[in-house]
Amino acid sequence: MRARRPVLPALTAVFAGALVAGAATLLSGHTDQTSADQGLLGLDGTSTQRPDSAGGRLRQPETTSTRASSSDSDPTSPTSTTQQPPATTTTTEAPAPPPAETDDPPPAPPAPDLSAQEQVVSLTNNERGQAGCDPLTIDADITAAAQGHASDMAERDYFEHTTPDGVTFDQRIRNAGYASPGAENIAKGADTAAQVVELWMNSPGHRANILNCDLKTIGIGLDRDGFYWVQDFGF
Repeated sequence: MRARRPVLPALTAVFAGALVAGAATLLSGHTDQTSADQGLLGLDGTSTQRPDSAGGRLRQPETTSTRASSSDSDPTSPTSTTQQPPATTTTTEAPAPPPAETDDPPPAPPAPDLSAQEQVVSLTNNERGQAGCDPLTIDADITAAAQGHASDMAERDYFEHTTPDGVTFDQRIRNAGYASPGAENIAKGADTAAQVVELWMNSPGHRANILNCDLKTIGIGLDRDGFYWVQDFGF
């Protein structure tokens, strides 16, 4: 049984991104950055084409979640008082008219709630659409690789693209059965899909992976013990 780590009162997240193109040699590297003050985010990313300033610090973005509140109250049932007519009077009531027919279709059932991983895919595709890229398709093999890495980082308490055994992200994706790995973003500490995508989009290296129009497939992994996120892509 893994030991649960205490949740810090303020979110600390660290991100890393890596990119491999086709058969190009993977350049991997990671620089741990520890923030002394809570709420700061250290960013580090590597790719075969390194973007400007892959490292840096951001203050934790503030998000306000407003939930609409509603009070449901049953309408008061109308009451009626009936008087018995005099014996010399006979009254009849006309039957109630049939309900009016309408051609409007019945309302569609509400869409099921998306999982956090599905929300990341949806938000990622929204960003790609705004940049003119085609949406990514979820791939089961890439998803398995991403989830395996998220769980492994949480289980063994590390935060790297390469495992302690030396397995790189592209090897993990190929081992899962996908032949053309493309890129990987990882994050730690963000507790919502919207937050992790926003943080990736604010980092040049991670943003470049998300907006790479050559990438075709995606898989998302999440382990809530520490909120380890893995976003894997394929060509």
